[in-house]
Amino acid sequence: MQAIDVAIDAAHRAGSHIREHFGRPQRTEMKSPTEIVTQVDRDAEQIIVRTIREAFPGDDFLGEEGHTPQEGAERVWVIDPLDGTRNYALGIPIFCVSIALAVRGHMALGVIYDPLRNETFSAELGGGAFLNGVPVRQLQRKGLNEAVVCVGMVPAQSEDNPELALPMLVQMRHVVAAMRNLGSAALGLAYVASGRIDVSYQDRLSAWDMLAGALLVNEAGGVATDFHGEPIVLSSDSIIAALDPDFHRVVLEIAQDVGRLRDVATAPGAVGVPQPGLD
Repeated sequence: MQAIDVAIDAAHRAGSHIREHFGRPQRTEMKSPTEIVTQVDRDAEQIIVRTIREAFPGDDFLGEEGHTPQEGAERVWVIDPLDGTRNYALGIPIFCVSIALAVRGHMALGVIYDPLRNETFSAELGGGAFLNGVPVRQLQRKGLNEAVVCVGMVPAQSEDNPELALPMLVQMRHVVAAMRNLGSAALGLAYVASGRIDVSYQDRLSAWDMLAGALLVNEAGGVATDFHGEPIVLSSDSIIAALDPDFHRVVLEIAQDVGRLRDVATAPGAVGVPQPGLD
């Protein structure tokens, strides 16, 4: 089997397990002050790893629920077995499986699977982006004022909240049609690639949250970078993704303006520096 077929198979197997347990009482644990995990997360990751290892026994894994690759590993599968765990535990039907493959540090493929809607978003480097095997449609808006933007925000009580996403939202809500927060970064990126959402941005992410989605957006003809305008790689911790490069440019400029104001406001001795959009 080709690697993309193995990834899709692994996502479907994990998704079947996730779907089977959806709606049942979930025992949750706190893995950080703001993040929860369920046994379904752990089981789904094991299903994915087991499926991929059967096909590629020499490959390594980076997974949200505990798998870490050896240093210098050539092929690394990057896994989020259940992106949107809090939604899942609450019975909110917005979550997905996300699987990506990095070869020598470069993204080779990405798969995002929504098990409730049976939607499989897939892409290989240089091969385009697909939804259930059909090339994704690109819907063009006339301007940013027609755009729907998906935003993910770090909880206010998080110790590493960079205070970027909320002031960006305050600026953008005046110039876009609508803003959404899905509770699943990967699914938001898949929706950008498929034209359902125009822009998605979020900070303080991990590789498993966004690598598959970033490749999907790129292969759909869009642009995905971090908040500094750099390409998404294993070490990236933020993302701005859009099909329309002009939309991406505007949001990137807002992110950089907000970042500069934050840096000034938090510099030693700074007093009363206004936040953008709040004057």
